[in-house]
Amino acid sequence: MCAHEYAEQRSAVSGIEGLLTWLGGGHWRELGERHERSTHAVAGVIVAVGAALAGLLASLAVSEAAQGPISSPIGAASLALVLGLLVGAVTRGTASGPARGRAGVTGRASVAVAVGFVVGELAALVMFSGAIDRRLDEQAMHSADATPAAVQASASLQQARNARTALDSAVERARGRLDDALVVARCEYHPTPACPQTRITGVPGRGPETRTANQLLADAQRELDNALAARDHQAPALDAKMAHDEQALAEVRQAVVADAGRGLGSRWVAMNDLTLASAGALTARMLAIAFFALLYLLPLILRLWRGDTTHDRHAAARAERERAELEADTAIAIKRAEVRRAAEIMWAEHQLTQTRLAIEAQAEIDREQQRRRVVEALEGPVRASSERTLQPVEDEVYLPIAAETEAASRTVAQLPAGAAHHRPGIAKNLPAQVQPEGAVEPREKRATPVIRSIPDATKAAARWIRPLVPPFVARMLDNTTAPLRTARQVFEEVEEIAFSFKRTHKVTVNAEGSDPNDQPPLESHSPAAPAESNPIASSDSARRSRLATNDDHPPLAQVPPRDLASLSVGSTGELTQREGPHELRSPDGPRQLPPPR
Repeated sequence: MCAHEYAEQRSAVSGIEGLLTWLGGGHWRELGERHERSTHAVAGVIVAVGAALAGLLASLAVSEAAQGPISSPIGAASLALVLGLLVGAVTRGTASGPARGRAGVTGRASVAVAVGFVVGELAALVMFSGAIDRRLDEQAMHSADATPAAVQASASLQQARNARTALDSAVERARGRLDDALVVARCEYHPTPACPQTRITGVPGRGPETRTANQLLADAQRELDNALAARDHQAPALDAKMAHDEQALAEVRQAVVADAGRGLGSRWVAMNDLTLASAGALTARMLAIAFFALLYLLPLILRLWRGDTTHDRHAAARAERERAELEADTAIAIKRAEVRRAAEIMWAEHQLTQTRLAIEAQAEIDREQQRRRVVEALEGPVRASSERTLQPVEDEVYLPIAAETEAASRTVAQLPAGAAHHRPGIAKNLPAQVQPEGAVEPREKRATPVIRSIPDATKAAARWIRPLVPPFVARMLDNTTAPLRTARQVFEEVEEIAFSFKRTHKVTVNAEGSDPNDQPPLESHSPAAPAESNPIASSDSARRSRLATNDDHPPLAQVPPRDLASLSVGSTGELTQREGPHELRSPDGPRQLPPPR
């Protein structure tokens, strides 16, 4: 039982020691030495005492102020608690943590002195509370007469006092006149040396002057009676009004004094007036401030006396390691950023170089193209022949309509006699050739004259003159020397209907234009030279290129021109004659739809 009680007491003491050690700026479990724990505990006691004194003085100063919401007991207690906690936290902060040189110690000492100054001022307010109250009352009384209500009440009271004084003055004046009239009347009746000689005749006995003096005496008596009657009639009302005005003025002064500022600021100003007016009060105030400043400096002084503890050394080592790790991470991040920056710069420079090279190459290409255009414009056009080579196709793929179209196109093209290519060993199995009704005589071209004087001279003159004349004149020269070129364009329109009805409509458009690069044709009566082959491209060219050529039968392109020229362009729908059985003719007239399935 005793051991259990001893353990409980030990745990309670350990808890108090731990709390005091924490208030002193340390931790009970992290301090390995007993003297370190005791030093921290002593510092914690000082911190606790300073916080308690600050709270107590704050509550007393606030309660003496007796103004505002903090004048209530709850408000004063709340303010005292808040100020005590604040002072304790600041004092513990000055005593805990590692000391960072002389500048850090100076800063902590300055904070402790500032806290001591504030608490010392509160203590001075509590010490000089009676003198401060009297000083505030005097100031309030002096300032009360300057308020509008007090001025009005004082004016009303002064008016009543003046009226009451006027009544008393009237009575006194009537009494004085009565006394003077009585002296004159007596001296007039019986003059003596003591009588005023200027107011009497000096003849004793009854006479006119005696009667006049008696009348003046009677008038003075009536005036006194009237003054007394007026005072007796008006004096009670004036006295009541004076009393009321005095009471109102007193109430106004009391209200002004009660409403006078008695907060902490007013009390502190009044304390300054008192301490500056008295050397003893100023000395007491300075001693209070010095005491509390030393009290709040004691934890810091004890911290400097004990030096670094084990906890401080461990904390410094951890801080140094963390600082080194952060510096290393920062250096690595900076280096990575620099590398990334350098890589981005190199990549941007590489792209810029590529772009510059591409622009230079394009500029060189444009320059070369421009140079070629200039050379071509200066040298003039050059004659060039274009020839289209007919590709061999399979003969069996041609229908009668296709054969007729091919024959008509070749007839227009006027293939030369030597253009036919005969391959040996090819069996001619084409359908039988229908005998044409009549042979078409091929058109012969006249031979070109040996001396081309006029056209050549015109061309040469145009080439030399063109750079020296305006553009529209050059175009006119080109039009005069350019030949007439004829081109045929074939447009095929296909209209497809949902029920698979297909109709093909071909439109042939002839367009004529002049080409300055072509030479004008020259007519001659000499035998015609063989014409260059330039047939019109048909829609079957792609299909013929995909089909394989039958080696046994030559294509139509290899048929001699006479056989092609002898083909009929009429309604005959058969191909040229070949060995073997004849193919059936296609029905004449328009095409028909296939029979329904």
